[in-house]
Amino acid sequence: MNAPTDVSPHTTLRTFRARSAAFTLVEMLIVISIISVLLGMLYGSLERAQKYSRRTITFSELKNIEAAFKQYYAHYQVWPTNVPASVESLVGGDDGGMPQDSGFFINKEMAALLQGRFTTDDPQLRAFNPDGIPFIEFSRSNAEGAPVNAFKPSGTDLKQRGYKVLFDVNGNRQIAIPADASVPGSQATNIIASVAVWTVIPANRAGTTPDSGSQPITEMRFGSWDTFQAQ
Repeated sequence: MNAPTDVSPHTTLRTFRARSAAFTLVEMLIVISIISVLLGMLYGSLERAQKYSRRTITFSELKNIEAAFKQYYAHYQVWPTNVPASVESLVGGDDGGMPQDSGFFINKEMAALLQGRFTTDDPQLRAFNPDGIPFIEFSRSNAEGAPVNAFKPSGTDLKQRGYKVLFDVNGNRQIAIPADASVPGSQATNIIASVAVWTVIPANRAGTTPDSGSQPITEMRFGSWDTFQAQ
């Protein structure tokens, strides 16, 4: 007969501790699930913080551009509406039967002139800012050199994040902002202002806006006349 195995209390205690220290498969899955949930919450918070930061920067830039054109008017006593063919001109919508307000898309050449730099020999463009006064400094631009907002592009159109501006040419303190063909769901709006600046930014949530229902909207117009919202 085999002699009974002598198992000391110390050996049993070590074995129990080793088993207690090891993770079971169920415990491992629970830990992984908890970590995944925490990472998902962290990612959502970081994404919201990033969008808030970009929206804040863009709103600040809209106001800075608006202020720059007001300074332009204070210096030259006229709005810069007589732009050459190299600059895309814009016109306002229905302004109560009065002459339409006008403006332009801020492209590379116009941005340089607003910053007090002459990059062209076109006399009509140089006449835009003959004194070479730096009214504003743009911090970023697209591949074409035009200033853009702080959001990442969601398409191939290089002008998508650019800035557009309209001036109260007829002096009635109202600007009729036309619907923007590049923004699905965009509608014309009238504002009380002497100058209006706007750009296009991505929608807030997964390609839709809160009031769009089931209709997907990938972009939205963001103007200097809007109230800042941290959505």
